[in-house]
Amino acid sequence: MCEKIEVLLKDKIGLDVSSVGTASVQNAIKRCLVRSGCDDLEQYYKMLLSSESEFERLVDMVIIPETWFFRDDIPFDVFANHVKSDWLIPKENSRMLKVLSVPCSTGEEPYTIAMVFDKLSFPVDRFQIDAIDISQASLEKALAGVYRDNSFRNDDMIFQSAYFKKIEGDYHLKEKIRDRVNFHHGNLLKDDFSLMKGCYDVIFCRNLMIYFDSKDQKLAIHKLYDLLAPEGVLFVGHAEANNNVNSLFRSLRLRGAFAFVKKDGSENHSVSNYDKRLHEFSKKHNTTLSVSSRRTNADQVSQNSDRNKPFSAYMSSGGYEVKKDEQAVLSKAQELADEGALEEAEKLCLDLISRFSNADAYCLLGLVYEASNRQGMAESMFRKTIYLVPDHAKALVHLALHVERNGDNNEAQSLRRRAVRAAQ
Repeated sequence: MCEKIEVLLKDKIGLDVSSVGTASVQNAIKRCLVRSGCDDLEQYYKMLLSSESEFERLVDMVIIPETWFFRDDIPFDVFANHVKSDWLIPKENSRMLKVLSVPCSTGEEPYTIAMVFDKLSFPVDRFQIDAIDISQASLEKALAGVYRDNSFRNDDMIFQSAYFKKIEGDYHLKEKIRDRVNFHHGNLLKDDFSLMKGCYDVIFCRNLMIYFDSKDQKLAIHKLYDLLAPEGVLFVGHAEANNNVNSLFRSLRLRGAFAFVKKDGSENHSVSNYDKRLHEFSKKHNTTLSVSSRRTNADQVSQNSDRNKPFSAYMSSGGYEVKKDEQAVLSKAQELADEGALEEAEKLCLDLISRFSNADAYCLLGLVYEASNRQGMAESMFRKTIYLVPDHAKALVHLALHVERNGDNNEAQSLRRRAVRAAQ
């Protein structure tokens, strides 16, 4: 019967059970069964079919939201610079700037976006923030605007005193920020967003597609493509900058931002209007200042460096212009992977391991395969890493996750113990 409930989760929210592990899903089902008052799984399954609130309770148990204010500063720095360079100064026939956060969870992300607008002194009547989530419980928490310490994990907490009032251990978000976000209950995969086609100038969709299989990832990417304005910017999570995204979008190659724009459809991208716009966009982001809560990471965005070079600059007519220093090549591959250029990163890694037995290259290749939803190949790369370096902590951790998803809890626990010892 658990399998039938897993199929229901897949059908209604697109959940790929392997993304969180069969054992975790089954434990969540058992906990919800006890709380539901049902006698058995058959009765509980029927309740899930008839009760939307009970189904959402299970979803909340399976997918525990992990979010906090200014999570991963750099995307918000890039967003702020985009707003300053393209929107802050009113232009003739200026229209409203529309931003979407999906999924918005308990509100930390869309409220962070509102704080960025406030820091920029952007006119309230010239922007709109919509936030969508499948969980009604999460939306209710977001609307309440009351948070605990877990929602604040930054080094610099200046924004906390500026936008929150502490009352008996809780942090209450100030009304001027709460009023700037419109929350909606919705499902990106199932709901019809056709009336909102091309509506949003900026979309934050981070850490949603990691729960989908490749088919539903493609569906989600097409929905986001339709929702994004022609000149808009899409931000995804660091594990989501994969081939499905690259099929319709092109990375802005701003390290750590995982920011994308629509492909313009032209065959010759080197002379397309898109590339001219990308050049201008990148130039702006290399010269504007950060407004994030943590300056150390922000500086990485505004520094001038080689990271925005096109990958073609590292290729010669005879193939890769591989540097003699293994670490330099590996660093470039890591940089490309961080920017979402997975295919190029994969090529560099494969070239590197064809010449040297480099454990870190195998591990990075495993991460690239994970991000592009090639899980079997990823597991193989992590095993090769550990073969070369038995105490490779990162590979041990990732391999443990793969093994656990395959149902071997004993090996997973053993790998995690090894990872702990390696880290020490």
